[in-house]
Amino acid sequence: MIGSNRVSLSVTLVGRGDSLFLSAITSGGSQAVFFKINTLGEQSFLGKLQSLAESYTG
Repeated sequence: MIGSNRVSLSVTLVGRGDSLFLSAITSGGSQAVFFKINTLGEQSFLGKLQSLAESYTG
């Protein structure tokens, strides 16, 4: 009913001196029959990266 889902996460980390810039872009797709739930996987990916980044910065 839900189908096959796939999600990707592209991350770029750039630094200069003590400054860091983190950019993350998610992309998802599915082959659902009745409804698509792409955004759930994408939000989950971003949430995990956000938690990791926040724990790094303290």
